[in-house]
Amino acid sequence: MICRTLASVLAASIAVPLTGCIARGNSRITNVIPVPLQEGANLVPHLAPDGRQGLVVQAREPDIGHTRLIMTMLPRAEGMRGWDVVAMDAADGSRMPTIDNRGRSVVFARAKVSGIPATLLFVTSADTADTASPGSPHRMLIRTMRLRTDETSAHFESIATETTRGRYCSFTDALAATYRLALPEDGAADSRCDPPGS
Repeated sequence: MICRTLASVLAASIAVPLTGCIARGNSRITNVIPVPLQEGANLVPHLAPDGRQGLVVQAREPDIGHTRLIMTMLPRAEGMRGWDVVAMDAADGSRMPTIDNRGRSVVFARAKVSGIPATLLFVTSADTADTASPGSPHRMLIRTMRLRTDETSAHFESIATETTRGRYCSFTDALAATYRLALPEDGAADSRCDPPGS
C-alpha cells in the first residue's frame, strides 16, 4: 500500500521510473531502471553488472524502416581487445546477434533479480493466444532476458515469460504498466489498435 501511494504521488509530480518497489510483474525483478537509447550509437557506461561498458547501436534497415538493435561489449579478460557482439536468446532457443523492433517493444534496463544487480532486456509483443478481435486491445507477452557474462563473452539468457493481466494497444504501455516505468512511446508502429474514427 505504501509503495502504491508513493507511486501515485511521484507519478503526479515527476515522470521518472519508480525504484525500490516490487514490480507488478515477476516479483523477483525489482528496482527496474530503463537504459535510455537514441537512434545511432549509444555508449553506456557500467552497462554490465561487472562494470563493463556496452555499445548499443540502434539503426533502421534500408527500405524497411524497422529498427534493429545490436549490443557489443568489451571483453574483461586481460589482453583481449576489440568489441564482442552480445548474442540474445530467441524464443525458439536459438541465439541471434541483433533484435528487430518490428511488432514489438525492446527495452534494456538495469534491475535486481532476487536482490542481485542485473542487466535485463525486455521484449514485449502481442500474445498470439489472445482471442481479442483485430484492432482492439490485446494481452501482451513480456519476455525477460538477463545478461550473463564471463571473462571473454556475454549473452542475454531468457529468464521469464509472462502475459499481462490487462489488454493494451501499445507494447510500451504494457511494459510500463507491468513494471511501473516511465517509458517514451515508440510511435505509430507501437500501436496494435485502430485509431479513433477509423
